[in-house]
Amino acid sequence: MVFTSWEQVLLVVLAVASGAVFGRDLAHQVRHITAGKPDRERTDRLGRRLWVTFKEVIFQTRVIGGRPVVGTMHALVFLGFLTFGFETADHFLEPFHVPFLTTLFGGLLPVFRVVLMVTAVLVAVSIAGLGYRRFFMKESSPDPESYSSGVVAFLIFLLMLTYINGVLSEPVLERANWWVHSLIILIFPHLILRSKHFHIVMAPVDIFYRTHRLGDLLPLNLDLDAMAESEEEVTLGLETMADTPWKMRMDFLTCVECRRCTEQCPAATCDQELNPRGFILAGRAALGQDEAPVIGSVISEIALGQCTSCGACESICPVGIEHLQLLTGAKRAQALATGKGMVASAFLETTERYGNPFSKPKSARKELIKGLDLPIYQPGETEYLVWLGCVWSYNDDARSSLEAMRKILDTSGVSWGVLEEESCSGHHSRRQGEELQFQTLAGENIERFRENQVQKAISPCPHCLHTMRWEYPTLDDGFEVEVVHHSEMISKLLSEGKIEVEASNSDRTLTYHDPCYLGRFEKVYDEPRDVIRATGGKLVELGRHGERSFCCGGGSAGFMREQEVKRRVDVERKEEIAASGAQTLVTSCPECKMMLNAAVEETKDIAELVADALSSTTSAS
Repeated sequence: MVFTSWEQVLLVVLAVASGAVFGRDLAHQVRHITAGKPDRERTDRLGRRLWVTFKEVIFQTRVIGGRPVVGTMHALVFLGFLTFGFETADHFLEPFHVPFLTTLFGGLLPVFRVVLMVTAVLVAVSIAGLGYRRFFMKESSPDPESYSSGVVAFLIFLLMLTYINGVLSEPVLERANWWVHSLIILIFPHLILRSKHFHIVMAPVDIFYRTHRLGDLLPLNLDLDAMAESEEEVTLGLETMADTPWKMRMDFLTCVECRRCTEQCPAATCDQELNPRGFILAGRAALGQDEAPVIGSVISEIALGQCTSCGACESICPVGIEHLQLLTGAKRAQALATGKGMVASAFLETTERYGNPFSKPKSARKELIKGLDLPIYQPGETEYLVWLGCVWSYNDDARSSLEAMRKILDTSGVSWGVLEEESCSGHHSRRQGEELQFQTLAGENIERFRENQVQKAISPCPHCLHTMRWEYPTLDDGFEVEVVHHSEMISKLLSEGKIEVEASNSDRTLTYHDPCYLGRFEKVYDEPRDVIRATGGKLVELGRHGERSFCCGGGSAGFMREQEVKRRVDVERKEEIAASGAQTLVTSCPECKMMLNAAVEETKDIAELVADALSSTTSAS
């Protein structure tokens, strides 16, 4: 095509105007983000951050992993954005006789042209499929009334059609086609800024700044004397929108509204009020309203109390949103600032009074140790500390699990012992926002570990494991205890030949429930399954397992409190377990066992399963 000088001028004017308006509106969005305070270091381990961003953005790993079919269509559309960036530059330079693609690709230009054509067809088909799903498959649609998504989908489809038409040997209405293609490109950035498609710009940035671990919580500075002397206003949790840090504000603007978080949320699945996508979008709507309370404007007290901190929402998010930071921040405001609306007050009061949530005196634990003749950890002599935790220490129903673990360790010949005193690890206190109680309990335990020179510990509780492994070191840099889960330890003993098991379950069907904090948070999936298979029997997987496991409902102190909800999370999970056809449910978390007991014929801790299968020929080494 030959372009007139007027067309060249018009194109320059439109491009400059579009760019200027886009820059102005983008700056407005950026100001929303930068109005927030920093909450932590978010540029550490730069190499890892760059690799994770590259992997998740370029290869769309989380997008495809969560929904393979829809995710693949989305990935193909994203591929179109990448490849057509080159074509777009060439398109706008064409009127000025600048051969951009020819200069860039040289003799490979015909190959690239073929790639563009194939990509255009794939993008057109994919965007049509995504549009059909959104507006006609309403049961699975993220939002069938998102008309902005319809406009964007139509423009992408039209963009591909105008490109295909433009490269034909005889294009239809060639000049009009060229200008339609140009106008779509000039309009598109403004639709991005004004819709959920802003994630095209923000997702790579949000993923880059995401915490390295799921639900990575940092301690609040609770030095009361320093707080009293400080001239700066002290923030205890997320009271108002002014308290939301810049990354959280970025999360609000980055949300792609895909509803994956809500679909994975156990509370939402059970028709409770909690809606992860809903509170993220409510946060977006509240940006700029600094005095608006987070609890009320972003999330209700009822919804906040239904969160089990299972991490399913954050784990599946494809754009790096940190739901747990908002949930924990709002709960901290309840516990430390407003003092109202908390759902686990009885749990916290009992833990404060007794040091455990079972209302048992410390003497009960001492009687347990004496009654079972458990060895006491000896500094400098004992290799492994067995951390009992609250359930194994104070719940009589858990005694069989403790006895089974004792049998395994004694059979293996491993040197082990327990502490004469333990405090609650503080995990659930922290998830309910009671940071002061958490830090007090953690401080007591850290001091006991130090006094006893503990270097290795075994925990049957994934909650305690996660807290001691990752959160105690943030309170004390000198805390360097190697903490393993008891399923990991059993797997290790089996692989080293220190214990042997017989196929005692060959006539039974077993299923395994992945605890949230052992699976999603600690990525321990294989070891428990290896142990179960070693004991014989047929292992059948639940429909929701591994990374997508469904919570038992016991998180955030749920295992010790009643809930007035339409449908309990543990009931949903029990029905899924029963429908599996398994005769035996195997758990590897004492709280999960409490919540899911009686779902099928028998429920066993993984230690009980192994203890029952120990070979009669195995002897202590």
